[in-house]
Amino acid sequence: MARILLSFFFISILTASFSEETFKMISQQEKKKKEKRTKITEDLEGASAKRNIVLQPAINFGHHSGFTKRSSGFGYGYAYSGLIPGITLNIDGNVHKYVSVGVYYGIAFQKYTVSNVLYLNHVFGARTNFHWWQLLADKTGKDLFANKIDFDIHTHIGGYMAVEKNNNTNTKLKHLGINAGGGIGFKYYFVKYFGVALDAGFEEASWLKLGLALKF
Repeated sequence: MARILLSFFFISILTASFSEETFKMISQQEKKKKEKRTKITEDLEGASAKRNIVLQPAINFGHHSGFTKRSSGFGYGYAYSGLIPGITLNIDGNVHKYVSVGVYYGIAFQKYTVSNVLYLNHVFGARTNFHWWQLLADKTGKDLFANKIDFDIHTHIGGYMAVEKNNNTNTKLKHLGINAGGGIGFKYYFVKYFGVALDAGFEEASWLKLGLALKF
């Protein structure tokens, strides 16, 4: 009888110890899962968040062709600058909550009636963005509407190909060069994945861009 009681006593101790270790193990696993979920949530919150992809189609206001002022190659007395219409598409992806990188393509076009010359300027390259508004919101611990507002500082580098076509003689001139610059950007999201965007500075082919922000 004593042996049975002693065996039962040891079995109870082992069972209790095993149960306690199992409980601790399960608790630690649940804690790790919760921390992982929290980290993912923290990374995804805000207008700028890791793994975001943003498409930004925009209308250009003002025009330039990089660092060189491009004048008419056919000898006409005008330069290709000013209010030449154009569009730009930026595709940016967040590699960090505060940093995104991407590519761009833009085109500007103008038909000069008197000289009968068609001007086309293609720009292409890559850019990087520093989303400082999200950083400010995180460091100050204040809301700052960072889930809807995104301010950034951006720079770009690439190239351009300007084409002049004289429709009178059916002659084409092509000009290649470096395209680089930067500016400041502002986005406001009406809903989580849709908003408006405004960029200003020495942009890819303009001084100002106004368009949409489509987030994926």
